[in-house]
Amino acid sequence: MKRLLLLASLLLLAFDLLPAQPSKQYITVYVEPDHPEWVYACGETARFTLYAVKENVRMPLTEIAYSYGPEKLKAEKSGTVTTDKEGFAHIKVPGRKVPGFTTVNVSVSFEGKRYTGMTNIGFDPERIEPTTSLPDDFTAFWENAKEQAAKVPMLVRERHAPEESDDRVDVYYVRIQSYRRGNYVYGVLSVPKTEGPKPAILRLPGAAVRKFSGIDPLAYEGFVVLNIGVHGIPVDQDAEMYRQLENGAMSGYVLKGLEHRDTYYYKRSYLGCVRAVDYLCSRSDVDAARIACYGGSQGGMLSIVTASLDKRISALFAYFPAFCDVTGYYYGRSGGWPHLFIDRSDPLIEQKVAVSKYYDVVNFARFLTQPGFYAWGFNDIVCCPSSTFSAYNVISAPKTLRVARDTGHWLYPWQTEEALRWLKAQFSME
Repeated sequence: MKRLLLLASLLLLAFDLLPAQPSKQYITVYVEPDHPEWVYACGETARFTLYAVKENVRMPLTEIAYSYGPEKLKAEKSGTVTTDKEGFAHIKVPGRKVPGFTTVNVSVSFEGKRYTGMTNIGFDPERIEPTTSLPDDFTAFWENAKEQAAKVPMLVRERHAPEESDDRVDVYYVRIQSYRRGNYVYGVLSVPKTEGPKPAILRLPGAAVRKFSGIDPLAYEGFVVLNIGVHGIPVDQDAEMYRQLENGAMSGYVLKGLEHRDTYYYKRSYLGCVRAVDYLCSRSDVDAARIACYGGSQGGMLSIVTASLDKRISALFAYFPAFCDVTGYYYGRSGGWPHLFIDRSDPLIEQKVAVSKYYDVVNFARFLTQPGFYAWGFNDIVCCPSSTFSAYNVISAPKTLRVARDTGHWLYPWQTEEALRWLKAQFSME
């Protein structure tokens, strides 16, 4: 158990999740629903207890401002209440008529500073249906794209990095030609120094432009691990180069080429993930029958997409996946990251909505056949639960969801620990 806890912490650090966890405020403002699971039936009134805690003591006779409304949209009502002598106040929130989420925001002002809190409650979340639809030629489009990409030779280059390796794991920097000539997937490969073919994990990155280096902690658990970037740029350069790219040529990459399904940025990324699976399957030290993909946010998006496109993937772990039901705002409710179509004045909005359907995670989730482990929180304002449930609810393959309702865009260690145990069980490693 101690080893699992240590490994979970290392994995969270590797995904930059620990710094994302909220730091403790001097005053914490709570909005506590009367249902401990934070889930209500459509039309059911939700009752909340509001209170503020300073130095571990509830604050009596304190004004708390509140507002509530549909997740990520304009508040329907706002007001204030004052806590009683015990430090409690109460409000009621009317139930939603259709499945979805309602956000309740609260705040307290003290000595010139404002302290905030929130709770996102679900109304029949397992009945949420996506707003996006499946294009008639969705499967044909991606099968053709894969067929064309498969004609391109991999032309693999590997560079051993002895300075980053140790007595248990070797590290290699790899370059693999991707879906067209001259376009490459770059990554870092961690290979345990054990005999025979081993299970493998394709680790997929969250949104950003950054470097990758060193041994992946999962390699110590017996996995060959390939961490890849999806931007077609080397992953071993100085951090300053990535900062300049992110603020310059790569700024707003999620919007590039959205006017046409053949030019959208993520076409290269999706096909690059498939090419990374090609590479893993080509290695004699990889058991091609035991390959998983693993990632969060953009990485969760890519995990679902890769498993859907490539049945050589036998299991996946996707946490708070991005790009789920991105047409939500177009149809009057919240949508997934990167929160497209909020601006209805875009003259190309209809065209871009149509293109998005070829890339929406919901439509890839429909075709999953592999078992998957999923994790997120109700309070995630980046990849909001209306969007992630839209994808999860259409999955017909075996699925496990572990929700920590109070989490935002981060995980608790226990969620990662459970995912690792689940993955090792899928591969008969325990």
